[in-house]
Parts: sequence; structure tokens; C-alpha cells
Amino acid sequence: MFTEKIISNKQVQLLILLFIALALNINTLFNEYAVDDAIVLTDNTFVEKGLKGIPEIFSQDYLKGLNGLDAKELSGGRYRPLGLSIFALEHQFFGENPMVSHLINILLFVLLIALLYKLLHHYVFRNQDNNLAFITCLLFVVHPIHTEVIANVKSRDELIAFILLIVSLIALIKHSEKRTTGFLFIGLLCFFLALLTKESSVAFVGVFPLILYFFYFHSIKKSLLLAIPLLLVFIAYLTLRFLVIGFSISSSDNILNMPFLFATASEAFATKIFILIKYIGLLMFPYPLSSDYSYNQIPYIEIYSFSFILSLLTILGLIAFAIYTFRKRSLFSFCILYFFATIFLVTNLVVDIGAPLAERLLFQPSLAFCILLAALFIKVKISFRLIANATLFSILLLFSVKTIRRNAEWKNNETLYFADLTSAPNSLRINSYAAEQYVVKAKFEPNAELKNEYYKKAVFYGERALKIYSKDPFISMNLGSAYFGLLDYYRSADLWIQAYKLKPDEPEAKKALDFSSTVLYKQGNSFLEKGNVDDAIKCFLKSTELNSNNVEAWYNLGGIYFLKNDSINGMKSWNIVKKLDPNHQFKKEEFLNY
Repeated sequence: MFTEKIISNKQVQLLILLFIALALNINTLFNEYAVDDAIVLTDNTFVEKGLKGIPEIFSQDYLKGLNGLDAKELSGGRYRPLGLSIFALEHQFFGENPMVSHLINILLFVLLIALLYKLLHHYVFRNQDNNLAFITCLLFVVHPIHTEVIANVKSRDELIAFILLIVSLIALIKHSEKRTTGFLFIGLLCFFLALLTKESSVAFVGVFPLILYFFYFHSIKKSLLLAIPLLLVFIAYLTLRFLVIGFSISSSDNILNMPFLFATASEAFATKIFILIKYIGLLMFPYPLSSDYSYNQIPYIEIYSFSFILSLLTILGLIAFAIYTFRKRSLFSFCILYFFATIFLVTNLVVDIGAPLAERLLFQPSLAFCILLAALFIKVKISFRLIANATLFSILLLFSVKTIRRNAEWKNNETLYFADLTSAPNSLRINSYAAEQYVVKAKFEPNAELKNEYYKKAVFYGERALKIYSKDPFISMNLGSAYFGLLDYYRSADLWIQAYKLKPDEPEAKKALDFSSTVLYKQGNSFLEKGNVDDAIKCFLKSTELNSNNVEAWYNLGGIYFLKNDSINGMKSWNIVKKLDPNHQFKKEEFLNY
């Protein structure tokens, strides 16, 4: 009893929350940059300019600074200048320093937890059980679904946006009580800044009146009227966005950026509804976790499938229950409405966001699950104290262990992709990235046996990626490199040819063809010196297929044909030599010794 009394003290509760938030994520300090960190730090020309790049950041699309990449190559426009500006400031003072980047993310998370506890304890749950805010925040701190937001530097925008929204809510609630202009200004400013960080922040136009209705007992009409200033700010943001980047949404033929590219309209709708339920499943059982759920990790489903029907009925059931208990101001009703309000814009039902599912997108919506679980614990504890405490402790322990382990897996691309091969075995991106990582490891491995093993693994995962999707030139390029490392020059040549056909303007593909042509030409000469004429022909033919301008390969091929008394093919080959190099010397006697 004495211990519980101490823990129930709000200052003690806050200290416990901040300590756990820091302790669980401290291991990310030793992580490197991973996945999309290049977009916002290591490969962003605007960010690399530091303070000088901020004007360009505010006047361009979010991805425009990525080595001059046209952001329209990706689905949907993005105007998120505030987050990038903060990265530019970091680069100005610290350069590219992974430890600093991860430290900032940790400190932002700690700050967020402090603000969230203040919001819930002092404003939202002021008439609820004293421990509801504490247990809710405790569950939020330890939930493994948040590891991507904290461990992936690029996801800092989720942290910043949520912090700004919490401050906005606190200020607007104070304004609704005291009608103070200063609080209104702060609330609207923070909301506007949150929109400049993540567009999905617009959901809080609906969240604010929900809080007023459920926890301050305002009428529906009054709650909506008090939210009108937020709506006006959103309109101002849309106007600014339109003036800077417009509203055009271009299509893409890249399946990694358009996950529903090959789905029919009915398949796309059914799959999106199923994914919404999958989000709920990850909140309840966050295992396994993955950095990627792209094509084909979540296969398309039909509207007549059991998965879709069950998903749709579950969603409709939750919404119906929320509406039924709405006038009773049920906490469950609030949580359901809050969850759907904060996740709706990223479900791909409004606009395709470029990813079917991402764990970072559950950062704000997960609060609803934490509130529900905390409320359920408090309710059960009244009658079953020991069982409730044991259950909560088990959940906190399991979630904490998973969070620490998952943070470690985010150390770098290699550790992350290799870990996610188990959790996302059918993901095109994970398999192709894993193959790429093994090729890189092989190139820098001095041990011949281990080098060969890495190339074999690159082939395994590269072939798996190619089986999932065969029209990505970079998969073919990378797989070709793996086969080349295994000295399978014919298979590597075929893959590089395939890559070149898919993307003729890719300089690396053309370079690979020329390189492979030269290698096969030299191997053909080696076979020729050994008197292995048939294998020499195969090499020279493949060499000319790879590079039709390889004069010496055509010349040697023609000479061998003459040697085999095949004058027709011999003349064809040498006629090509004459076109390519009119001054070339032809000496049939060179081949008489073979």
C-alpha cells in the first residue's frame, strides 16, 4: 500500500515515465543511419547546406533536395519544411553525426512523454482515475510499435508533430476554459507548425472537439464551433501548400512507390480494409515487426475473401459501437473515434501514400490502444487485483524487452534487413536490399570462402526478389553482380542485359554491359588459347550481345568461324568489323595455329 501511494504521486509518476523512456531507448545512441535517413540527412542537398538551405526547403517539395530527385516520381506531393529545417540546423552545428541524431530523437521522445502525461493527467483525465494517465503513458512508452519512430532518424517528424499537437491541445483547452487570446494564438500556431511537419496532423481538427465533448461535457455544436479556428488554419496551410507545390498527384510505375499498382479497384479496396485491421493487430500483438511491408509482403485480397469480410465487419462493428455509446460519453467510444480519426488519412483510402503499411504511422493512433488497455486494467483491478497487476507487469516486461531488441536491430541497414528477412520474407524491398547488402559485404571480404558464401546468399535473396517482381532494373543489376562474383558470367550477362532493357538511360547498366563484354572477350581468348573453340564461340557471341561495338570480339568470332570452315558466319562477323573499324587488319593466318 505504501509503495502504491508513493507511485501514485504525480511527480514520481513523471520521473518513472521519463526514466523508462530514456532507459529503453538509450541503446539507439550507438546506432548508425539506416533506411530512409539519407532522405533527410546524408543525401539531401538542401539539408547539407545547413542554415543556407532552409529557404530552399520552405520553397520546395519534401523530396526535391534528394540529389535533385523529382519528388513527383513518388506518389503524392509532400510539403514538410519544418522537419527538414530542423535537420538542416542539426547539420549546421553537428554535421553528419549518428549519435547526435539519435540523441535528439531520444530527448524529443522524453519531452513528448512529459507533455503527454501533462495533457492526460491535468486536462483529459482530470475526472478519471488518478492512475489512468500514468498507466496509459507507461504503455505508450514501452510499446514496441514505436521503435521505428525513435530508432529511425528520418521519423523524427512524427515526434515533432505529436509534440506540437499536444502543446496545441493544451493551449486550446485552456483557451476554451479562460477565453484567453494568448492561448488561442499558441494553440493555432503549434497546430500550423505541426501541419508543416506532417500533413496527417490535420486529424486533430477532429480530435480537439472530441476531447471537449467527451471530457469537458460541451455540446456537439459548441465543440465543433470551438474547432473552427483549427479548420481555418488548415485552410491557410492548404493555400500555402498549393502556392508552393500545388496539389497534383502523379502516378508512378514503380511498384515500391505504388503498392496497389497491379491491383484491381476491388482488390485495392479490400486490401486497404484488411491492412486497417492489421494495424489493430500490431497494436495488440506487436510481433513480428518489420521496417517494410511493401509488395508482396501483404498480398492483394478479393472483396469476397474471408479476410476482407471479417475485416469490414470488425470495422463496422467498432464504428457502430462508438456511435451507440457516443451520447454516454464512453471512454471506449472516444478511443475508437480517436483511432480512426488519426489513422484514416494514412490508410490509402483517401490517397495512396506510397506504402501499404508502416509502423511509424501508428505512433499517434496507438494512444487509443494504450488508453483502452489502461482503462481495462483499472477496471479489472477492482475485483482481481493480483491478476490485473501480474498481467500489466507481464505486458510491460515483454514490451520492454521487445523494444530494446528491436532498437538494436535498427543499428544499420545490414542488421535491419537481415532481421526483417524473417518477419517480412515476401517483401520485395527487403529481399532486394538484403541481396544488395550481401554483395557489398562480399566485395569487401578478404576471406575467399566467406566471400563466396556472401555471393551465394546474395543470389538466393536476389532470385527471390526477382521472382516477386522481375521489372526492377536495380534488382537485375545487383543480382548480376552476385552471379559475376560467383564467376557465372553468362547468367550475370543475361541479368545485366535485362536491366539495360528495363532502364536504357541508367549509366550503371550500360557500364555493366561493357564491362561484362570485355570479361567474356578475355575469357573467349583464354578458351581459344586452350583450343576450346566451341566455348570460345559462346564467349565471343555473348560478348558481342553485350556490346555490339566490341570490334575485337567480332574479329575473333569471325576468325573462328573461318577456322571451322563456316565462311558465311565468318564474313558476317568480319563485315561488322569493317563497319565498326574500316582500318582494321584482317589476318586469317592468326587463327590457323588454333
